[in-house]
Amino acid sequence: MRRLLLGLVMGLAGCAAGGVSDTSLPAVRPGPVKGATLPPAQGESEIVVRAVSAAAPGQEIAGAGCTASAPYFKADFTAPARLLVPDFGAAAPTVTVTCQAGTAKGSALVAPEAAWSGGLGGWPAVGVSVGTGNQSGVGVGFGWWGGGVGASTGVPVTRYPAVRVTLQ
Repeated sequence: MRRLLLGLVMGLAGCAAGGVSDTSLPAVRPGPVKGATLPPAQGESEIVVRAVSAAAPGQEIAGAGCTASAPYFKADFTAPARLLVPDFGAAAPTVTVTCQAGTAKGSALVAPEAAWSGGLGGWPAVGVSVGTGNQSGVGVGFGWWGGGVGASTGVPVTRYPAVRVTLQ
């Protein structure tokens, strides 16, 4: 029974882990926009940028020149790349990515998404939980987290999805 429960917990933790980064791509950090008042940042978020052909969406156009801009930062880089932007939490802006290769160009908007980092991300999200318990050995709870004491449910972070800029 314990092995089954451990397997279930590990499987759910794998589901909560999120996307996998392509660390083989070059990392680019944007510079701040002059005169912008930056909100507090906690760590970094990653945006994987790829330029693709409109005629063949599966065909990546390596070497396209790109610009990523937002109210707080701006970066010029060559696609494909990993754009490492400050994690501004709830103040995270939508990022505009514009790319060009020869006469073909295009742009895309990348909106931030809220996510959990660390812990099990609040598992179980809703419902009844029977945990390992507290000092009495019993832990039953309702809602976001229930059962046990001293366990971490993670922290909220902001993540950006990967973006494919279609060049026409």
